[in-house]
Amino acid sequence: MPRSAPPSILAPRRLPGLLAMGAPVLLAGLLPMPSELSSRWGWSGSWLHPVGDPYVTPADSAYGATEYRAMRGVSEATATDRGHQGADLSNGRAGGPVRAAGNGLVVKVGGKGWNRGYGRHVVLAHRLADGTLAYSVYAHLAPGSVIVRRGEFVATGRIIGKVGMTGRATSPHLHFEVRIPADPLARWENAPVVDPLGFVGARLPTPRADSSWSRPYLEWAECAALIGPGEDGDRRPSRGEWWRALMLATRHPLASVSASDESLRAALIGIKLLPETARGDAGDPVRWSDLTRDLPRARGLGLRLPWSPVPRSERARTCRRQLGTDAPRSEPDSLAKGPGAGPTRAEMCLVLADLAGDPPAKRHGPRRKSPRRPAKAHAPAG
Repeated sequence: MPRSAPPSILAPRRLPGLLAMGAPVLLAGLLPMPSELSSRWGWSGSWLHPVGDPYVTPADSAYGATEYRAMRGVSEATATDRGHQGADLSNGRAGGPVRAAGNGLVVKVGGKGWNRGYGRHVVLAHRLADGTLAYSVYAHLAPGSVIVRRGEFVATGRIIGKVGMTGRATSPHLHFEVRIPADPLARWENAPVVDPLGFVGARLPTPRADSSWSRPYLEWAECAALIGPGEDGDRRPSRGEWWRALMLATRHPLASVSASDESLRAALIGIKLLPETARGDAGDPVRWSDLTRDLPRARGLGLRLPWSPVPRSERARTCRRQLGTDAPRSEPDSLAKGPGAGPTRAEMCLVLADLAGDPPAKRHGPRRKSPRRPAKAHAPAG
């Protein structure tokens, strides 16, 4: 791998101008970013580990058939060592699934070949909730295993390939990097590296009871930066929290979240996500009537959210039980339950997940073949 930077986690660098630029730029020095693409690029909150148990940091311990360990970490170059720019994660075998560590945009898919030692690899760009830009890199992937394409948005946990040993690798493992660039237009390889396991470990989703209906929706919302880590799903969110979630969930030219609730309200009115008559103290609990009013506007602007974490049929049952309607996405008026009533934070996340919807159905069955032309008749031998 190329020479490395110190293995400490670097101070975040905010790049609010990236999304506000009028002319297309080359993100990571590779991917053209017209304003339409920028407006659909979603946010990244909590992260997962890319292989093995997504919630457990690989350690330098003996590995078994499925558990991954850290074979090597980030190190600086010396006179006798070229250094190392990521973490090598292995369980001693190839073929294990590799997942996206955070919500991101695919800026590069490296195909067959040496590729500067990376072999087959994928590079994702992430917009962190604090305005920082980050890249994650997944290298030495198995031939034929990459299932994402350049310019595609992928959700946290989405399978992007399989563990292999392409490029500079003498055994099957995933080479995993996280980089924090100072310049979003410079090539991603020139961005300083950070300790990827420390970076992800500090951003893992909040542990929650597996038996709770709300767990997948709260984790999904954390990964999309719609709510902060550790937010209590049973408490009612404030109106200001709802405004922030709306801003992060929808497509628009705004590049950052306003620090002031009043500035945020004004910004949302400016992009017509809130009506000019929107009133109420930002610190007051959000009401169902706020959601009923704002959901159609959000749907009209378009969303930058990952697909719902739960399939439609299961989600519909939960919506009926918790909200009184199978589909708040198409029946927002059914959420009005009185002037003082309002959702819990978990119910707010459920509504937003239903608004995000489901991925398009895949077509099954063999492709239709073109009819063959009848063979020419041969003249009988004379």
